[in-house]
Amino acid sequence: MMKTARNEKGVVLVVAVMLLAVLVLVGFTAAIMTSTDSKISANYRRSNEAFFNADAGVETVLAYLRTNTVTYPTVDATPSIINGGTCPAGQCVQLSMTVPSGYAFSGTVNLYGYNVANRRFVFRMTGTGSNNATRTIETYIRKNTSVPENADGAVAMYGGGPQVAFKTGGGGGYAVDGHDYPVPANPNCNGSACSTSPTGLPAIPGLFTVMAPTTTGNVSAHLGGVPTQTMGISREAEYNAFAQMIIDSGGTGAPLYQTTLGTRANPAVTVIPNGSTLNGSGNGAGIIIVEDGGSLQINGNFEYEGLVILRGSGRVFGSGTGNIYGSLVTVSHLSKLIDLTGSINLFYSSAALANLSNIGALNSVQRVAWRDVQ
Repeated sequence: MMKTARNEKGVVLVVAVMLLAVLVLVGFTAAIMTSTDSKISANYRRSNEAFFNADAGVETVLAYLRTNTVTYPTVDATPSIINGGTCPAGQCVQLSMTVPSGYAFSGTVNLYGYNVANRRFVFRMTGTGSNNATRTIETYIRKNTSVPENADGAVAMYGGGPQVAFKTGGGGGYAVDGHDYPVPANPNCNGSACSTSPTGLPAIPGLFTVMAPTTTGNVSAHLGGVPTQTMGISREAEYNAFAQMIIDSGGTGAPLYQTTLGTRANPAVTVIPNGSTLNGSGNGAGIIIVEDGGSLQINGNFEYEGLVILRGSGRVFGSGTGNIYGSLVTVSHLSKLIDLTGSINLFYSSAALANLSNIGALNSVQRVAWRDVQ
């Protein structure tokens, strides 16, 4: 009978202990990996939850911009301003909205100018998930519009035979000015409270024509701008096409215009047809199209913000005091006289023209790009 060596039992014991140690190590490692995977999965889930909330916030902002009157930034914001989250006037407008129940995202958003000349803007939206996980989406938008843009002058006469009659005296200041005026602080102002002073923003010509104009009166005292007057290329076809589109909409079930004036909060297109006279008094905002044979008669105190288009023999006249902030355009005429011998003032205002982007039927908000910044 063979006898087992005493040390063979020791070897078996050592091997058994080693196997046990390996099994313990494997089990411990598996437990750690399972715990780590669970944490990664939980973090991923929370991060996704935050992202989905941020995305819902972006959609809320877009809906807000499409359905509310918003004063858009007029100056491009610097990257440091955007990254810092500050909101200086001109470069930024702060929006406040209600966060729907069940969502967690910022209720206050800074809308920055990104490429204002091309109507591009940017905002950031932060969403929150479980355990305070956050994600931020940066969204770039563009305001699309059918309204002719970039005014050529406080007064732009694209037809033939342009004539402007100014007051003969030297008092009263400019009647036509291409310097950039802000709109009055109170949209329901009256009298002298409707007068503002030009800003330091870039100026445009006071009088723009496509052929040499005939001017009378004290031109130097009552015409301002940079330069005061200039000639250039006609945009008559562009403005006529726009006006005709508006007029033609009257034959549909959804006309793009009305017969009363819009307001700063709800700017609108107003059409004065042939043979009709609209008595301009009080305050208004938007676009006025005076058709050939129509008249805008200014009575009392009149303050209007936006674009006025005179077609053919359409005219603006009256004995009242009127300030029109924005731009006045004339088209489709062989001869045209703008009579400013009374108390009607025509001031360029980028703010008044920018508000035309809030005429919902003529504008849309488009998301052009986005990125995950956090």
